[in-house]
Amino acid sequence: MKRFFRRKRLLLLFAAMGTLTSATVVAAGPAALEAIAVKFPITSGGKTLTLDKDPVVIDGSTYVPLRAIGEALGKQVEWNEWNQSISLKDIPKVTGKFEWKNAPVLDKGIQEGGFSGLVHLPKDAPDTFYALADRGPNGEIGKDKLRTFPIESYVPRLYKFKIANGTIEILETIKLSLPDGKIDKVSKTKYITGLPNLDGTDEVPYDEKGATKLSYDPDGLDLEGITYSPSDDTFWISDEYRPSILQVKRDGTILGRYVPKGAKEKLVQAGAQIPIFDTLPEVYNKRIANRGFEGVTISPDGKFLYTSIQSPMANPDKKTGEASRNLRILKMDLATKQIVGEYVYVAEQAGMFVKVNQKDIVISDMSALSSDVLLVDERDKNAGADAQLKRIYKSDFSKATNILGKEASNNLEGLSIQQLKNQGIQPVSKELIVDIAKLGYPYEKIEGLAVVDKNTIAIVNDNDFGISYDEKGVLTLTGAPTQLQLIQVTDDLSTK
Repeated sequence: MKRFFRRKRLLLLFAAMGTLTSATVVAAGPAALEAIAVKFPITSGGKTLTLDKDPVVIDGSTYVPLRAIGEALGKQVEWNEWNQSISLKDIPKVTGKFEWKNAPVLDKGIQEGGFSGLVHLPKDAPDTFYALADRGPNGEIGKDKLRTFPIESYVPRLYKFKIANGTIEILETIKLSLPDGKIDKVSKTKYITGLPNLDGTDEVPYDEKGATKLSYDPDGLDLEGITYSPSDDTFWISDEYRPSILQVKRDGTILGRYVPKGAKEKLVQAGAQIPIFDTLPEVYNKRIANRGFEGVTISPDGKFLYTSIQSPMANPDKKTGEASRNLRILKMDLATKQIVGEYVYVAEQAGMFVKVNQKDIVISDMSALSSDVLLVDERDKNAGADAQLKRIYKSDFSKATNILGKEASNNLEGLSIQQLKNQGIQPVSKELIVDIAKLGYPYEKIEGLAVVDKNTIAIVNDNDFGISYDEKGVLTLTGAPTQLQLIQVTDDLSTK
């Protein structure tokens, strides 16, 4: 092992170069050294290891990929691109799996589900959580991928539930509603819908078969994240449509919706009944459709709220956003309800994976450990054996550059990693806590993340209400479950 590590710098170079199949000359010091690829079996515990790159021999010493050896020894290996460093940790373990069995049927055989956020309240028992479902059953149909809403009357909702004996037991269902005396434009009741808000800026809503256009609802919400404010006993939730963040009472009454500057007037003209505050930066109007705010969390002391955009925005255009790695995270002072920070989170590079597009590397949720340290859920859109990026990172904002109101915020999506460095912009740090894809996670969407105790996190998937469309455009039931997993990690996640 001593010989294995003594030339770690060369090993990293070969990892970046790719698989070597013939002799290669590498500059290393005053003289060039020849690296010769070799093929021989490497075993650990009696099992032959599968290597993504062949071992090489350099100057009489043999070098093998660190990741394969580390994982064979029970270590989680992380390469930090920004700091150019490697870390090894013990591999976390899944300690429990719980499913929502026999979920109630909404209509047309479609069951409740679609969990898109998760939070554990500090004073609740370790087995008790709150989650939310998104805009309701929806899908894409036809070559034009029309957005359908098979149950257009669906009311977005929160759930209180507990886990036990492998099951999720719903304790309370809380439907979101308008303030007293207000009536939703579409539902004609106090309850809102999950339909898009505005013609021209949102996806066009259609019925189940994609034949009839549905109405827009200026108060409609596509819920994605949930967090709790201990200072006033309210929930805050994130919404993809505008994008927006909303304050909600425990009974589901919406107290206020916070949107980007310029969005309030359009919503009011369309008939919105929710109190609206246009205090978010105007640039967030450039979010790509269906890629608005995703994660949201409040620091344990109740002072600050953070919310993340799901993927880079169409700034100045969609092509730039889909090629960018720079995601934005906002920070709100809850005492004043004003935005006080904006930070850069650099997503992983798609080129390091197989069949992963940069536009499909997203943030799905966050959970605060302190006033400036968060857990961040970063993932790709693949599932099962194709999944490669399902990671929970610990991100420290204390040394990150606050770009709020600065020139960099205007053109962030177009900046490369080197340009960020040249401008002195420090992104939030990323330290790998758990690589969930390595634990055999079968689902595409890790949509909810919560800290249970100092060594345990909980995650939930979004099963998309167990529906899909077949190649003929017929709505089908997939049977995909809603599942919560408990994961034991080696890091200390104590909140402060």
